[in-house]
Amino acid sequence: MPPFTASIRSDVAPLEHALVHEPGDEFTDVVDPDAWSWNGLPRKEQAVKEHRSLVDALESHGVTIHRLGGAEAGLAESLFVQDVGFVIDGGMVVGNMHQTIREGEERRLTEWAVGMDLPVYHTVHGPVRFEVGNVVWLDDETIAVGRSMTTNAEGIRQIRSVLETYGIDLVEVPIFGSTESTGQTHLALVFGMIDEDLALVYPQAVPTDFLDLLDARGIETIAVPRREQRLMATSAVVLDPGHALIAGGCRQTVQALRERGVSVTTIDIREIRKTVGGLKGLVLPLQRGGE
Repeated sequence: MPPFTASIRSDVAPLEHALVHEPGDEFTDVVDPDAWSWNGLPRKEQAVKEHRSLVDALESHGVTIHRLGGAEAGLAESLFVQDVGFVIDGGMVVGNMHQTIREGEERRLTEWAVGMDLPVYHTVHGPVRFEVGNVVWLDDETIAVGRSMTTNAEGIRQIRSVLETYGIDLVEVPIFGSTESTGQTHLALVFGMIDEDLALVYPQAVPTDFLDLLDARGIETIAVPRREQRLMATSAVVLDPGHALIAGGCRQTVQALRERGVSVTTIDIREIRKTVGGLKGLVLPLQRGGE
């Protein structure tokens, strides 16, 4: 068994164990950023520096860090470990990546889980897609799942079946109106929980009935401005309820959070952000306190 109890039923409970992958040689395999839908070619040395700053912030808060290990050539987006799987009630659920250039990340995560004696409860399979960047916990009995090009109806059906085993409801959230027009966005890039009753949202990207649902649940939402949505403001890593790591440059969002008593630490991810990924995608929570 792993040296901790792998269990997550929240995005905001105290984070205790997390999995990461520092960019390695595979990160320099990309020569045509357009083929990867990137906004340029990140400098590896600076991306590593940014990633280490994130890990330092996690460890300084008492989070135990686990590392996925070396990636195979070509798997340049392996640093976004959270896109690939999620933990629930002692085991792992592994998704199925949309882009063929990311195929193989699922196997790496599965092999890591097996090596840790962490059961794999389900692997999304067949001609379907499910990326975990679309998963956001609303509470310990409800998961919101974004539907876009990266996660389709059949992928959601498979995950819904798994969640029903654990008494967890799934709220499907069609994503639209994002500042990216590729359709490859994740829910975490437009919506994220900060505390049990507080969330960040880019409202143009989600249906009004989802905003109504949040309001009915007593969840206050802070609307992220367009510019800061481009900076991945909603893709935050919550250390404790009311204490979050936010991408640097999101001044309006940080001010709004601090006005509500949230402690905010900013992390510079200017190079990493060229890959069109957010801070939350870099951290796969394995255990949160109280779970």
